[in-house]
Amino acid sequence: MKIKFLKTIFLLGLVSSSLTSCVGDDDYVIPTVYEYAFNEGFETTTTGSGSNEVPISLTGWVNYNATATRLWHARTFTNNIYAEFSSFYSATGTNDVAWLISPAIDLTRTSGELLSFATKTRYSNGYPLTAFVSTNYDGTTAGIATATWTPLTFTRPTVDDVFVNSGNIDLSAYDNNNVRIAFKYTGSKSGVTTTCQLDNIKITKN
Repeated sequence: MKIKFLKTIFLLGLVSSSLTSCVGDDDYVIPTVYEYAFNEGFETTTTGSGSNEVPISLTGWVNYNATATRLWHARTFTNNIYAEFSSFYSATGTNDVAWLISPAIDLTRTSGELLSFATKTRYSNGYPLTAFVSTNYDGTTAGIATATWTPLTFTRPTVDDVFVNSGNIDLSAYDNNNVRIAFKYTGSKSGVTTTCQLDNIKITKN
């Protein structure tokens, strides 16, 4: 019995040694975990298909076309949901100034925030999207015209059918503020009709 007991201890020692000997310094590195002041990927929106466009209607968001009736809508492809707009299906003779504006985002308790988002184009004949930040937009459609909108510089797609990350956009100038991020599509049936897709809007916080 004693011999069997010692043999068991010896075997357990070999197993323990083999397991611990495979562990390197890298195995103890804790991966970076990002916290977000804001994160919207449109995954909870109802999607349409073909000529059936389901306007995006998320709590706190403003979806508004200043010159026509068509709105940003949700689509899905390969199990990914995103926002989309194109003037291709707009009525002849109309122009589109279609706004999609985020809820108010509280940056008062963080610092050095970075904004990023992804965009993709299809059937390009011009680039229709601009992005803005505002600290004084009141959340109404009338207030769009009176708010101060500061343009944001971001990386745009150079080829169709590939989502491109905007790059990190520094929002540190807006510390201690509530901000809104706006995306504006400007096009027309007889002008720019490029399909623009928008996804993964995130603001990382320190």
